[in-house]
Amino acid sequence: MAYPVPNPELLPGRVLYLAKGRPSVNQGFDRAWDVLRDPTFPYGENLLQFIWEAQLFDRHALRTTDGLPVEVIRPGRLHSNAGPDLQEAQLRIVGQLWAGSVEVHVHSSEWNAHHHQSDPAYDGVVLHVVFEHDADVRTLSGRVLPTVELRSRISTDSLALFAELMRSRAVVPCAGLLSSVDPTRLNTWLESVLIERLIRKTEQAEMLFSQLGDDGPTTFYHLLARAFGLGVNAEPFGMLAHALPWKLLLRHRDQQLRIEALLFGQAGLLRTDYVDAYPVLLWREHAALAFAHDLRPTPLAAWKFGRMRPMNFPTVRIAQFAALIGRLDGDVLTLLDHDNLAPLRALLEAEPSTYWLSHYLFDRPSAERAKRLGSGAADHLIINAVVPMLFLLARVKGRQALRDRAVRLLEQMPTERNSITEGWASLGLKADSAARGQALIELRNGYCTPRKCLLCGIGRHLMRSVRPFDPEFHFPPK
Repeated sequence: MAYPVPNPELLPGRVLYLAKGRPSVNQGFDRAWDVLRDPTFPYGENLLQFIWEAQLFDRHALRTTDGLPVEVIRPGRLHSNAGPDLQEAQLRIVGQLWAGSVEVHVHSSEWNAHHHQSDPAYDGVVLHVVFEHDADVRTLSGRVLPTVELRSRISTDSLALFAELMRSRAVVPCAGLLSSVDPTRLNTWLESVLIERLIRKTEQAEMLFSQLGDDGPTTFYHLLARAFGLGVNAEPFGMLAHALPWKLLLRHRDQQLRIEALLFGQAGLLRTDYVDAYPVLLWREHAALAFAHDLRPTPLAAWKFGRMRPMNFPTVRIAQFAALIGRLDGDVLTLLDHDNLAPLRALLEAEPSTYWLSHYLFDRPSAERAKRLGSGAADHLIINAVVPMLFLLARVKGRQALRDRAVRLLEQMPTERNSITEGWASLGLKADSAARGQALIELRNGYCTPRKCLLCGIGRHLMRSVRPFDPEFHFPPK
C-alpha cells in the first residue's frame, strides 16, 4: 500500500494547490513518439521502465501533470514478478515523502485498459510514469494517481539508440559500439554472466537431484552419463542412466566385464548374433544380470551413429564411460576433489578394455588406435558435469569454496571453439579460457539473440552513455 512518510517539514493537514500546466514539447518529440507507437517496435513500455529506473531523462523541475513538484529519491527497483513495474520507490511530492510502487505505461489510459483500477495489487502505486498523459486514473481505493509525463524529457537520441539495437540484423545488436565500452566494465559484466550461466545449469542439476531423492553420487552419475553423450547422444545416455541404477553398478564396481555388460546391455547394443567372443560374453553376462535384477534395456533406435566421427560413436563413449567407472572404484565424487585441471583430466582420460583398440563397433575390426578419452572430451565432462555438480553441492552444503573451485577449473581450461566464440572473436572479444567462453555463449544466447539489451550490462551502459539534450551528440555511424 502507498503510504506517506512522516515529514517534519510539513504541518499536519497542509495542502498546496499549484497551477496546472505541462512541460513544453521539445523539437524531437515527433521522432520519439514515432519510435514508441511503431507497431513493429514492441518495446515501448520496457524502454520507459528502464529510462525511469536509470533516470535517463531531464529531471530538472520535475512535476506531475497537475503541476505538483516531484523529487525522486529512489526510482524503484524493476522486478519480474506480477504487480506494479517497480518496487521500493521513494518520492517527495509537494514536500511529502511517499514510499511504494511505480507503474509505467506509454499512455495513461493503459492503466484502465489493463484493469489496474480494480486490482488491489496496484493500490500501493505512488506514481504513474507515462510517455503521454491522455487520461486521469484512480486506484481501487479511489485515489487519483499522480502522473509524470516524460515525453518532453527523454533524449530522442536514447530512443534512437534503443531502436537501432532492437532493429539491428546483426547477431550482436551493439557490435559496432563494443569498442567504445571500457574493458574493465566488459570483464565485470562477463564475470557476472558466467555465474548466471553456471547457476542456470545448476538449476537443472537441482531438479535431477530432487528427482533422485537428494542422492549426490547418483545425481553425478546421471550428469556424467549425459555429458558422455556430447550433445548428440546426451538424451540416450540419460535414458541409459535411468535404465541402469547407480547402486547396481556399485555392486559390480570391481568387475570390469560386468560393468561393460550392464552398460552395453542396458543401452540395447548387445545382440545374440554377434561373432566376436567379446560381445558374445558381454551378452551372456547381461542376460544373467538382467534376469536377476529385472532390467529393461533402452531402445536401440535412440542412439545416433550417422554423420559422426568413429571416435564419437556411442559404442566408444560407453566403453570409455565403463572404464571411468571402473577406475573410480565406485566413488564418483572423487572427481570433485581437484583444484588443478591436469590431475582431473588424467583421471577422466580412462582407457577402455583392449577389445576397443581394434574396434569402433562390435564385430567390425579396424586399424589399431587407442580409444583413450581425449583432453577435449575430458574438458566437456568438466564443463557439463563436474562444474554443475560443484555448484549444486556448494548450495546444498553451503560451501562457497566448492563454487570457487568450479570457476578456477574453468579459468584453467581452453575455451571451446565454436561459431559463437569465433563470432565474438571477430568483434574483438576473444575467449582466453573456458570461463570466458562460457560467459560469451551465455551473453549471446541469453541477451543478444532475444534482444534483452535493457537487461544486459553492456546495453544498459550504452543507453546511459547517451547524453540527454546534447545538440552535439549524433547517433554513431554504422
